Amino acid sequence: MEYRLASIFYQKCNVMISKIKYCLLVEDDPEDREFFIDALHSISSTTGCYAVANGEEALFTLAQEDFTPDYIFTDINMPRMGGLEFIKILKGIKKFQDIPVIIYSSEYSEGQIQKVKGLGALAFYSKTRMGALKEILKKYFQES
Repeated sequence: MEYRLASIFYQKCNVMISKIKYCLLVEDDPEDREFFIDALHSISSTTGCYAVANGEEALFTLAQEDFTPDYIFTDINMPRMGGLEFIKILKGIKKFQDIPVIIYSSEYSEGQIQKVKGLGALAFYSKTRMGALKEILKKYFQES
């Protein structure tokens, strides 16, 4: 718990100053979080990223903090609350219904793609294409 709070505090302090866009990353793997944030910052210096470890923490963060991200990127398989349950709950809350949710997961199948799109996800990208992450992020956060 102490690590999670320190991580959230660091992410918040690090990115909530003079940013134009915000991203909420829901990812349980610390290395994947770091890789994602590094890739994001390499393509956009004006995008802040708030990172949490699972859907439960994401819902708590959205409810407690006074910010609405421009995009939410989430994994599917996470402890406590996975991505599918998180999306179902998120899309049921009026304040958050219009936030685009993008799946970024190693669990990539046609069945999963149809399932998450049925829940309201905007897109589904595979983590196995690690070299493609910057190109994916440019679609949403490219600076003009």
